[in-house]
Amino acid sequence: MVRALFTLLMAVFLAFSYEMKLKKVDKDIYMVRGEDALPSLKNGGFISNAFAVYTEEGWVVIDTLSTPELSEKFLKELLKVKKAPVKYAIITHYHPDHWYGAKTFKDAKAKIVAHKKLKELYDSGEAKAILEEANRSFNGLYDSVVLVPPDIVVEDKVQLKAGSHTFDIISMTPAHTNSDIVVYMPDRKVLFAGDLVYYKRIPFMGDRNASSKGWEEVLRRIKSMDIKLILGGHNEPMDKKAVDYTLGYITYLRENIRMMKQEGKFIDEIKQALSDSPYKKDAMYQEFHNANIFRVDSEMDLEP
Repeated sequence: MVRALFTLLMAVFLAFSYEMKLKKVDKDIYMVRGEDALPSLKNGGFISNAFAVYTEEGWVVIDTLSTPELSEKFLKELLKVKKAPVKYAIITHYHPDHWYGAKTFKDAKAKIVAHKKLKELYDSGEAKAILEEANRSFNGLYDSVVLVPPDIVVEDKVQLKAGSHTFDIISMTPAHTNSDIVVYMPDRKVLFAGDLVYYKRIPFMGDRNASSKGWEEVLRRIKSMDIKLILGGHNEPMDKKAVDYTLGYITYLRENIRMMKQEGKFIDEIKQALSDSPYKKDAMYQEFHNANIFRVDSEMDLEP
């Protein structure tokens, strides 16, 4: 009991000790930038970005960080800019670093917006089991998390208005997960891309519901959109060359793995052959590259 309490207190302390700076990235659009790393007690789970748009009706938040401690800190920073209600909190997919801080905004009377598949995960009870396993794996990092379901569910597309701004919330599945959405502001040509777009950072393709083939199609859809600024779940603000980067990496894996499978090579041989890739100097390569190879190899076993 004492040990568990100590772990919880350390997690809270470390979460609050990790620096969080609010940065203005465009007119009335703000972000906090997470560390490029796996979650840990040291970084408090602050490994992803979160965004907020100030409108005449209040704040619209995109992604809610990993824990209530982090999301409360984020909200406090927003209220320093403008003391206004939070109208919506939009979750781009079900991964912990985007969803697990949502209760802060629910308590602030925001409407939670997410994909239909996230609600199904919550309603089935599976989300609770995933949270418990994640908490064990990361030494109590998520002890304070209370999951909340969406109030507004996205199946294909939902359009929300706040003040003078329009937010088109569009399903982009399957890709990184089966619950990916993007948020597009047509008046500003800004896309909040969740974890679908990266630049000089390796994407994580190992989710059990990921589809590398679907992800390629999603990136082509994004590339056809009229966008001047891409704000992702990781990375600094990006432009469309980031779409080409992400598509290039996924296509590189798919084409090479397909070729080697046709030659009869096994997974360990494929990993070895692709260990010296053109992407080896990019962020999160060591953490994700081999897992991505394994996932794509497994996907291709089921493709016609």
